[in-house]
Amino acid sequence: FLNGELDLLGRYTQHKMYQTLKASEGPHTYRVNQTISSPGGAQAFYLNWDTQNLPLRKAFRTKDVRIALSIALNREEISQLLFNGLLEPGGFSLYPPNPYATKESTLRYASYDPERAQRLLENAGYLDRDVDGIREFADGSPFELTFDIVSTWDTAIAEFVAEYWGAIGVKVHIYSALRDIIMPRRFSGEFEVHCWGLDTAAHPYQELQKWAITDDQSPWWHRNATREGPEWLFKTTHHLTAAAATLDENQIRHHTVQANDMLSENVPAIGIGATRGTWAANVKLGNIPHDMIVLEAFGGFGKPLTAEQIYFKESKSGSRK
Repeated sequence: FLNGELDLLGRYTQHKMYQTLKASEGPHTYRVNQTISSPGGAQAFYLNWDTQNLPLRKAFRTKDVRIALSIALNREEISQLLFNGLLEPGGFSLYPPNPYATKESTLRYASYDPERAQRLLENAGYLDRDVDGIREFADGSPFELTFDIVSTWDTAIAEFVAEYWGAIGVKVHIYSALRDIIMPRRFSGEFEVHCWGLDTAAHPYQELQKWAITDDQSPWWHRNATREGPEWLFKTTHHLTAAAATLDENQIRHHTVQANDMLSENVPAIGIGATRGTWAANVKLGNIPHDMIVLEAFGGFGKPLTAEQIYFKESKSGSRK
């Protein structure tokens, strides 16, 4: 693209390409984020509610612990330092442009408050008794966890999370490996915390098994939910399946909003927000939209714009540039 061999760049760009592209843009070459995508690719860190580490399992199933892990993250800093300001902070929730997203649910437990996070952990019984900077479980073992992340993704985000959680007394080990190694650990339930960059569904009816109990192995972050799931998850499942079974728009909205509120309130996973993609277009292209939906749920991931809608501008002499 920088050599002028491509006219449009965007589908598989990563946020770390932004600064390189921005440094070389110009009025006679190309514009970066002339096409700014709608928020998509929401980032989330999934906690394994059924981890074989029993003290950690108990912690993950404690709501105040999950809230503490969420509000310990400085999402604004993550946005500026890792996403060039293109991350829109949020918790575990639906995000715009989903028609059922609300500002209240999106921002729930998304404000940076490490002092409150520490108080929540202390009130839940997780203290640093030996004053070594790491809290302990009831059996005296350190409050530590392993963070699985796909190495081909930008692993810097795992390092930021490790630092934020370390600051509140939770020690994080990072396990970075290829997707063919990380993903089987996810689906077999071997992980403790898992992050895959394009993971939070843009719409619950795109991948219902991520949000609700659809069989005896779902959702994948709580494979024992049919036997041990919390009441709110069964209620969420009721609302989502009821919405999926009707064509009544009022009923769909009612049930989806109810389910989204329960999910954001109970923080089953730790969301950080939704990112806008980095797009760049040659200045000679016309009819490039300024706002595109790149989410698969809305038909935009494969081809958010097609060749048929783009044209080459003509120069003042009438010839094509």
